[in-house]
Amino acid sequence: MAAPGRRLSPDDGDPARSSVAELDAFWQRTTVAWHAVYLGLLGLLAVIIGSSGDLSSRHRLAGLLVVAAMVVVYLLIGRRLLGAEEHGWQGVVQLVVSWGGMYALLGLGVYDAYFLLFGLIPHIWVLLPTRWAVGASLVFLSGLAVVEVGRDGWTSEAVRDVVPQVALQIGLALLMGLFITHVFIQAEKRATLIDELERTRSELAQLEHSRGVLAERERLSHEIHDTLAQGFTSILTLAQAIEVALDRDPRAVRDRLALLEQTARDNLAEARALVSSLAPVSLQNASLPEALERIAARFADETGLEVSLQVDDGCPPLPANVEVVLLRTAQEALTNVRKHAGARRVIVALRFRAGSAGAATVAVVDDGRGFLPGASHDGYGLRGMRARVEQVGGLLEVVSAPAAGTTVRATVGLAPG
Repeated sequence: MAAPGRRLSPDDGDPARSSVAELDAFWQRTTVAWHAVYLGLLGLLAVIIGSSGDLSSRHRLAGLLVVAAMVVVYLLIGRRLLGAEEHGWQGVVQLVVSWGGMYALLGLGVYDAYFLLFGLIPHIWVLLPTRWAVGASLVFLSGLAVVEVGRDGWTSEAVRDVVPQVALQIGLALLMGLFITHVFIQAEKRATLIDELERTRSELAQLEHSRGVLAERERLSHEIHDTLAQGFTSILTLAQAIEVALDRDPRAVRDRLALLEQTARDNLAEARALVSSLAPVSLQNASLPEALERIAARFADETGLEVSLQVDDGCPPLPANVEVVLLRTAQEALTNVRKHAGARRVIVALRFRAGSAGAATVAVVDDGRGFLPGASHDGYGLRGMRARVEQVGGLLEVVSAPAAGTTVRATVGLAPG
């Protein structure tokens, strides 16, 4: 059993005051009160002995010396044991001296010494392990029976009178001791459990923070891939086209330079928006259909492909995050067309479905070489599109076949009303 004032070990990494530390502080306060109560009982007993008229002067002196010895031993040994982890032989010495002192006082006729049982019985359970405390309680309380019977002359009548009383005392002592032990153990277990729960909660909070950091990094990587990387790809493509047309078509070069400059400005604006966590530049001063029209027209100018835009009439207001997802999906799909499709014609479509199962869909369809969808073709761009669409509860579909073109379709459900 843990003694009151026992030093427990709180979590050193937890800056907050732990439940174990609070329990430790409680035991320290309890120990101080216990010292005061026990020493107060011994002091009161000394006053009673010194003022007793039923004792001879020799017995009073002997009684005061016994009490003084009990006080000295308690101050030197017992007082420190109540706050210690281990008691060892010192705990046995404290118990033998204190109970022996009580037997001596009863032998001297100081029957008021019985009220010391309020302090001595708990000492047994505090200073000894539980399995030893049971036996020690039997031994020390049986010693009281021996003292009582000896005082009455070792008669059978004295035995009949004393044994039931001592048996009752033993039963109460065991009941109280086991109860105190159970309370202490449960208090320590509860404090330890609370600390473990607090540590677990702290670890979960740290884990959630780490997950949030990783999610934000992933989001930023997708944003950079869908904006800055694509913009730089466009700039590189335009620069190569300018180099080819530099000697043959100066007018085309000027048009390409103007488009190159505009692309660089848009890329710079996207970088600033990304740093400031703003909405995409294309959506800051335009609706989703207007933004799609703008990126479709620029894609046509940069690649020379035939690009057509199909938008359903009556575009309903969409949540900002849904507009961002649909726009980024269209941008990434067009980038894949530029890099891989070898297409001649591209369709960008924005569709809406009304009703309780309303949804918004953006699709990019090309007549290029196509491919067999699967893990081997599921690159960073497709994974990023799929993750982005799934974050808003949507579905990304990729339909393709060799020599049959490719359709990339993102559908996001819309809450009614």
